[in-house]
Amino acid sequence: MDILRIGVLLIGIALLIIAVLAAVVYFEVIRPRDEPPPFHAYCQEGYVVITANKDLSEVKVVDAEGRLYCAFDEIKAGSDKVCRVGNRTLYIVEHRGHTDVIWCAPRRPVATD
Repeated sequence: MDILRIGVLLIGIALLIIAVLAAVVYFEVIRPRDEPPPFHAYCQEGYVVITANKDLSEVKVVDAEGRLYCAFDEIKAGSDKVCRVGNRTLYIVEHRGHTDVIWCAPRRPVATD
């Protein structure tokens, strides 16, 4: 009877070890890691500001109709570039397959009484 209990205990410990190893493999190897985007872009009073999270090359700013506003050969990681676009509504920042759509709207006048 004691040998049977020891066998069941060893099987339980083995299953626990297998479950822990499977979880480690899933979280460290199989599950894809979410990488931050290569850049972040936003509109500020008629200018598109591009902040590079890594070294970038061949960055373009175009409007919704495809007109080119700015083209940057290189943007260093951690730095910003500014492109004057006006307030026409939508602009697209492109870098090697990654695009970011920026909405620029004119500021509404503040109503004063």
